[in-house]
Parts: sequence; structure tokens; C-alpha cells
Amino acid sequence: MLLWQEVIVIKIVRVENLEAGMQLAQAVYSAEGKILLNAGVILKDAYIARLKALGFPAVYVGDPKEAEAIPEVISSNTRRRAITLVRESFTEIKFGGTLNLQPIQEVVNTIVDEVVLSREVTIALTDIRRHDDYTFGHSVNVCVLSVMMGIALELDGLTLRELAMGAMLHDVGKTRIPDQILLKPARLTPSEWQEMQQHTRYGFEVLRGCAELSTRAAHVAYQHHERMNGAGYPRGLEDDGIHLFARIVAVADTYDAMTSDRVYRKGVTPFEALKTIKSSRTRDLDPGVVDIFLANVVPYPPGCKVRLDSGEVGMVIGSKGQDSLLVKVEYDALGRQLRKPTEIELRRHAGRRITQVL
Repeated sequence: MLLWQEVIVIKIVRVENLEAGMQLAQAVYSAEGKILLNAGVILKDAYIARLKALGFPAVYVGDPKEAEAIPEVISSNTRRRAITLVRESFTEIKFGGTLNLQPIQEVVNTIVDEVVLSREVTIALTDIRRHDDYTFGHSVNVCVLSVMMGIALELDGLTLRELAMGAMLHDVGKTRIPDQILLKPARLTPSEWQEMQQHTRYGFEVLRGCAELSTRAAHVAYQHHERMNGAGYPRGLEDDGIHLFARIVAVADTYDAMTSDRVYRKGVTPFEALKTIKSSRTRDLDPGVVDIFLANVVPYPPGCKVRLDSGEVGMVIGSKGQDSLLVKVEYDALGRQLRKPTEIELRRHAGRRITQVL
């Protein structure tokens, strides 16, 4: 049974909408895992300008004590440790070193254990990262999402850990892609795109040389861009010709890539990403995996400000899956603040739905 995930005071605010005087609900970390601003800090114009300059898309504002009550799928410490290890490992490979799997396996085991313990929590991943930290934060998010789906598919413990390793390392081949292509802030040319697609082959080459890593995990790097209709790359595999691990990671990879800010575009909302994934069911992505995913990721995370089709504005304060959202309505259809906010569960009010994320 899914439990309400409630956030009463915390809000996710895009950096361009921050105002001096707001209080940080959660600490802000650099790409190296160091604290830039502590939870509880009152924002100043200089702090906001610095966050913009560093490329942070959004921060959590509100009461830090309330933030501590937010249910996390994995702890902040585990996430930071995992991002640091992926960064260090990928950098080592990029400069000709070898992949040390032991520390990565240890943090992956921790991630699996934490996701298993929080299996009753529907996931609202709104990872806040720097643009140049995309690959590393993305790897961790894809790992978490893949483990969540693996649990729902009732994979056994050993298989779950294999899947998690493959998911964490699925983009390792990008270490061999030149930065001028990988970080290009514009559309790639046909030749550049052809080189970018080679990251799947490069990744497989790196991973199949690791005796400690299973062949199934290595094939995730090779196949995560294959598509059910054969239109993917690098080999145009179809349907069951694509390994289950790769079909799971393809869904997680697609979702997190779409919702993340990149050097060349802003991420879309979770709701928009989920609509796209749903429309790709059968054609591109495994329909069974998509259904599992849609049942476990909420499109409107607690703390986001939304407009209803009635014109009213409020904040999502709880969720029990996509079809059961609790919204605290704070403004009427004319934009007037309500003296006494009202809480409504959308599925109990016929015709009430969210039309915009603010």
C-alpha cells in the first residue's frame, strides 16, 4: 500500500524565480560534493546570482526541518558518494586508466539496499545538478530508477545488483567521446551524431574487459539505445532481442534525460516526459517495463506549484501514484489568495486536473 508523501512547507523554486529573503530548505552542493550553501541560509541577491552563474536549475526553499521529513528513495549521502565515485571512475578511464569496480559495487549495493527499504515510496526524482555534472548525476538517477523497476518486476537480489551495476555504468562509453561533441551547446552535425552513437560500443569494450562484471551488465552499455521496433542503435535489435536489463535502463535513461537541464536545452516537466514515454510504449520502449515505470513515478512531485483547470493555483503536498494527488489550493481562479487554503484529492473531484506547472 502506497503512503501519502506529504510536503507542507517545502517548495521547488527555479533559480530564475528566487527572491532575496527566501530560506534554503536543503543544502546546495558543488559538482565535487562540497557544500556551497547550507540548509537554513537566507538567500541574498549575491547568492542567487552565483547559483545562476553555476547553472543550478532549481533549489528547495522553506523550513529545513520540514525538508528532513521528505521521504527519500536513497539518502543524500549515498547519492553524493555515488556521484563522486562515478565522476572519479569516468575521469580515470578518460585519461587512459582502468575501471576500479570495487568501490562502485559497494555504493551500488548500498543503493539497492536503500531502494528495497523504501519500496513503498513512489519516486519523484527532481535531482538538482549542475549542467556539467549531468553525466554523473544521470548515471545515479538511472541506477535508482532501474532498481525500482527491477523490484517491481520481482528480480531476485543477485540479478537486481547486476542490473544496478549495468545501469550505473551504462554511459561509461561517453568517456571516449570528445568534449567538443559531448558538451556542444547546439545540434550535432551528422558526423558528430554518428560519433556520439559510438558511445554504446565504446562502453561495451570498456566493460567486457572487467572480469568482475557480468556479461549481462556489460550489455546494458551496448544495448540501452536499441528500440523495440528496431530503429535504435548500434545494431538495430528488436523486441526480445534486446536484453531485459537494457530495456529497463532504456526507460530510465529516457525519462531522466528528458527531465534534466542540459547545456543546449532546459528539461521538460516530469508530466511532459511521462506523456512522451507513454506514447513510445510498444514502438520504442518495452510496454511492460513502461507500465511498471508509470506506476511508480509521480509526474508532479510534492512541493511543486500547479494551476488547475478551474484556474485555481496551489501546491502538490502529497501523492499516491500518478492518479492520486493531494493539492493545497492557495489562490482562487482570479488570483486572489484564499484566507483559508483548502486541500483536495484530485481523483475525488471529477473534472479537476492539473493544467500547468508554475
